[in-house]
Amino acid sequence: MSNIQQKKGFHWGHGIIVTFVLFGAFMAYFYINMSHEKIELVGENYYADGQAYQAKINQQNQSIPTSQQIQVKTIANDQYLLIQLPTGCDSASVQFFRPSDESRDKTIHWKIQDGLNWTSPTDFLIEGPWKRTIRWSIDGKSYLQEDRIVISKK
Repeated sequence: MSNIQQKKGFHWGHGIIVTFVLFGAFMAYFYINMSHEKIELVGENYYADGQAYQAKINQQNQSIPTSQQIQVKTIANDQYLLIQLPTGCDSASVQFFRPSDESRDKTIHWKIQDGLNWTSPTDFLIEGPWKRTIRWSIDGKSYLQEDRIVISKK
C-alpha cells in the first residue's frame, strides 16, 4: 500500500494552471481599464477637416519671409507666452490641442488693439504632449505654423 501512495504537492502541472489563471486575470484587468479610457484623437468635424487638409499643407509649405515670421517665447518663469507679431499683421490665433483630452483644447485669438506684442497666461497647459498651431495673416496672405511641444513641470 505504501508503494501506491504518491506524494501530493505542487508540481509543474499546477504551475501551468496558475500561469493561465494569472494571465486571464491580467487580461481581464487590462480590458476593463482600457475600455474606460477616453481617447479623443478624432475631431467632431473630421470629414470637413479632411477636405481642408490640402489647403493646410499648402499653407505650411509656403516659405515665410523673415520679416513676416512670428516669435513665440515663454516669460516670467513659464507663466506667460509672449507672442511677437510682425508689422502689418491683420489677424492671428494660437490653438493648443491636447490629444488625450478635448476639454483641455484652447484657442487664443489676437485683437488688433492688443498691439504687436501679445501675452497670454499658460496656466491651462498641463504636463504632457501638446500640438500648437499658429495662424496669422498679413495683407490678406495667410500663414500657418504647427509644432509639437511637451510641457514638463519642474
